[in-house]
Amino acid sequence: MGVWAAIVWEKVTVDYGHQRALDAVSLAVRSGEIVALTGPNGSGKSTLLAVAAGARQATAGRVWVQGLDRQTDPRRYARQLGWSPQQGGLYEELTLEQNLCLFGRLQGLSGNELRCQVQRVLRQFGLTSRAAHQVKTLSGGWRQRVNIAAALVHNPSVVLLDEPTAGLDEDSRQQLWTLLDQLREEGCAVVVATHQAEDITAICDRVVRLQAGRVQTVETTDLQSGLSGSRAVLYGQLRWRPPRWMLRSVRQRLPADIQVELIGRRLRLQAANGEKLGYALAEFLREGIAFASYRTAAY
Repeated sequence: MGVWAAIVWEKVTVDYGHQRALDAVSLAVRSGEIVALTGPNGSGKSTLLAVAAGARQATAGRVWVQGLDRQTDPRRYARQLGWSPQQGGLYEELTLEQNLCLFGRLQGLSGNELRCQVQRVLRQFGLTSRAAHQVKTLSGGWRQRVNIAAALVHNPSVVLLDEPTAGLDEDSRQQLWTLLDQLREEGCAVVVATHQAEDITAICDRVVRLQAGRVQTVETTDLQSGLSGSRAVLYGQLRWRPPRWMLRSVRQRLPADIQVELIGRRLRLQAANGEKLGYALAEFLREGIAFASYRTAAY
């Protein structure tokens, strides 16, 4: 499968009695890559993540994380991996901070390192003001934030998120995408299971669709793909994330049929043709928004 991959599933099969949940699934995800797992309920998305996290036993096949096998080196394997399951695993009677400390200790953190990492994820997820609240007092959206924070408290190199937007409002989803974009820039491999592919397409590098426990399709969002057709698209990496007032200023000058998506510092512009796309790009540059790089495609 190659040493370039941060996490590798090799011919993973899972049977539940006479029902096959995964059928010889192979997938490799690089460091600095976000991959979305999509497909209908029961297609095997959650099972694939659970096998990698060690919560499900594979009938056949193997999983490696940073070249480590969970069977031969379980402690180092687990330290590289962060997993946020769909149902979560928080302790209702404990506070947010106590839950994060517990999950950090389970990953081998202690002392000052534990305190620093807990404070880091509290800040990242806007949880500092609620750190002393018991989990049982939180709404579904806030619980989801804590679930994801718990998966990241030990600063893993591979992050697995199962339906992470469940219960999140629009602002919280945007904050999550910004965080995932930051994780990618830091070199993390991120795998997100979701049945709402449109939620993450704007920031993911590949979309893997599962059907009946098998990989049905793998679609790349590589900026070189789809170079023929009638609609023009620009994908750009900005040098810094512009403030909202600056984005509003640009949007007000653009025609209504030009679509603008901004996740973290990744920008996507879509227009009916190259001329309109060029106009939109010019307006961003005129506003002083700096691009680190950009590429165009059409379809």
